[in-house]
Amino acid sequence: MKNTFIIILLTITNFIFGQNNVSEKVSESFNVDNREILDSIAKQLNYKGGDKIKVLTIFTINEEGNVVDIKARSVHPLFEKEAIRVLSELPKMPPAKNNGKAISQKYSMPIVFEIETESAKKQRIKKEKRKREKELKKEKN
Repeated sequence: MKNTFIIILLTITNFIFGQNNVSEKVSESFNVDNREILDSIAKQLNYKGGDKIKVLTIFTINEEGNVVDIKARSVHPLFEKEAIRVLSELPKMPPAKNNGKAISQKYSMPIVFEIETESAKKQRIKKEKRKREKELKKEKN
């Protein structure tokens, strides 16, 4: 019962003190290279496009803004390892403050990995290609 209360408290604290900023940073840091790693893990474990894998994470943002003490739990250790890798690559974050002083703050956040379907992958590749072409056009002008 005590553990349940702590998890609920952490979740409420995260929404009050701006966990959305953390989840936005996680989404931003997940790039094409990460998709390829996730695809290879999914193939090893026989997952199909459209499957979603949830990884529950708990981590601390310390007084300096570093993400430390990362723990993860999921259906397979490879997904846990990937979630830990993604969180450990986050840039420095603004630390929580108490009475104007930076403090360490624990966060809990689910990370959901969604395996791309072939059609979604084709659409993403087309979109990325158009974006690169647009950027090249801007550079030439």
